[in-house]
Amino acid sequence: MILDFICELEIVVSKGPDTSVWNLAQVADLTGANVPQVVDIVTDTLERELEVHETITHAEAALMLAKLRERMAGELAARQRRIDAQREKAVKAYDLAIDRVRALEAAKNWRSAYKTLSYYVGCHEKDIPFELMQLVAGDCLRLGAKCQANLQEMSQWLRKGIQACLAGGTIDAIEEAIDFLDAYGDYFVDDGSEPGKRLLRSVVESVKDAASHHELPPRVNELLQTLCI
Repeated sequence: MILDFICELEIVVSKGPDTSVWNLAQVADLTGANVPQVVDIVTDTLERELEVHETITHAEAALMLAKLRERMAGELAARQRRIDAQREKAVKAYDLAIDRVRALEAAKNWRSAYKTLSYYVGCHEKDIPFELMQLVAGDCLRLGAKCQANLQEMSQWLRKGIQACLAGGTIDAIEEAIDFLDAYGDYFVDDGSEPGKRLLRSVVESVKDAASHHELPPRVNELLQTLCI
């Protein structure tokens, strides 16, 4: 649990502006930990007792993270080795899957190509690197459109692609998410259904929220107009 908490806290600290302040219940929610565990960790690392409603600053969260990383350095290194090995396995499996997909595409067997790539994701999703997931989600959207996959299936690939784009939390990551929407959003507009447009609006709003910490909202608004939603 503590290793997962450290990794999730690192994401929270890296994405949050320096002015961020969180109460302990919010820290628990953002890291996927339970509140009593967060209270114990904060009390131990910051060496002061806090109630659930009391807050810690971004600087205190960063200090807590640094102490935890130092304390658990060996375990974190071993965990990273396991993650790297699983990612390597997932990438190798992709190389095999994409060869089959390209052959099926050449034969215009869109449904089988789509199912092959979908099956690959189902087997390896948690280990697929973010950059590769962007590519795979885009291919699934393209192939799904060709074989007329239903809206529910298409929506999951749009969300997976956007989540992979936004994972970095940087300006470049926001730009990638906007580019992804620009490339594949038309599938949901062209669908002509209100559910498709509602889905696209909700995903665009998630990108807009992520972009709110950066000077990018004008481009998001421009995309909204371009997609006519």
